Amino acid sequence: MREKIRKMLPEIEWIKDDDLRDKVLASYEDALKTGGWEPEDMERIPFTLLIPDCPASYLTHVRGVTRIAYSAMREFNDLYSAPDGKFRMEGDLLVAGALLHDVGKLVEYEKSPDGGTVKSQLGRDLRHPFSGTVIALRNGCGSAIGHIIANHAHEGDGTLRSPEGVLVNKADFMNFEGIKSFLGMK
Repeated sequence: MREKIRKMLPEIEWIKDDDLRDKVLASYEDALKTGGWEPEDMERIPFTLLIPDCPASYLTHVRGVTRIAYSAMREFNDLYSAPDGKFRMEGDLLVAGALLHDVGKLVEYEKSPDGGTVKSQLGRDLRHPFSGTVIALRNGCGSAIGHIIANHAHEGDGTLRSPEGVLVNKADFMNFEGIKSFLGMK
């Protein structure tokens, strides 16, 4: 399963720390098994149930958020990093947080009898920022990554997000709002 996940999420190789990369992979294995999914299902699961007939898969969305956040981080670091490292975002933290920001959706959603995707009982009880944080923490990811996951959606509005968390939040909404706009949705 781990090799399939690596191939489907090539951005995971951007994480330089081998131990952290393994924890991100373990988090995906955990979420997929808990939710009753196979890695290939990530290409079919809609990234949101809020957009009817969502045109983008979970996999495309996670990769898109990761790539946009990573690109923004590189530009930010090029422009704002001080010689002493102040105002420099940490790449491994950002990539791990971006890759895992929606990992909780793999337990928030379940397959319906007709082959579609619906909210699971867990999903009705807890939104994915909460379940995703638990999954990441129980697989050894630190609280800084848990912070990004927990605060990437509206649950984090009004909190002080970490710099990396700000970029993941904005990249997530760029993807979500951009697709809604293309579809003529408010």
